Amino acid sequence: ASASAPPAKRPKTAPSAPAFGCSALEVPGRVRVRQILLRTWREGTPQPQDPVRRKPVKRSQEQAELQLLQVLADLGSLSGLSLAKGFSAACKASSECPSSLQGGELSGDLGFLDKEKGVDTKRANGQMVKSAVPAAVLKAAFTLEVGELGDLVVSELGVHLLLRSA
Repeated sequence: ASASAPPAKRPKTAPSAPAFGCSALEVPGRVRVRQILLRTWREGTPQPQDPVRRKPVKRSQEQAELQLLQVLADLGSLSGLSLAKGFSAACKASSECPSSLQGGELSGDLGFLDKEKGVDTKRANGQMVKSAVPAAVLKAAFTLEVGELGDLVVSELGVHLLLRSA
């Protein structure tokens, strides 16, 4: 090989992505979070459906909190890549949010949340999709540092466990 020949591989020009499945660039007014959602039901109200498993939800808020506290305890000692992988596994196993069906490290990804608009924007089949995020989840997401696992958040949908990824 001659000294003037180009390298066989292109050299890296940017640092590799962090263990949380997305770029860690800070974007003012926006955060990216992943969630585990357990839906809840109060007697006397319409019974919600688990859109992932297509079954009616029968658990109370207290039962959902106990279940997610166990998940939180299991994830509490992990950090970095181990936390991201553990969160993905827990999300796939128990979350009742359609975002849990995404593959790999994007399991449970809500995308970038905008502090002003309160919605996230994602691409689905080439089209932009916007979904409403409960105010309690939005508020909690902006209190987390990148890579931080949050406390339980209660909303009108159920109980959420958040991991900030960017």
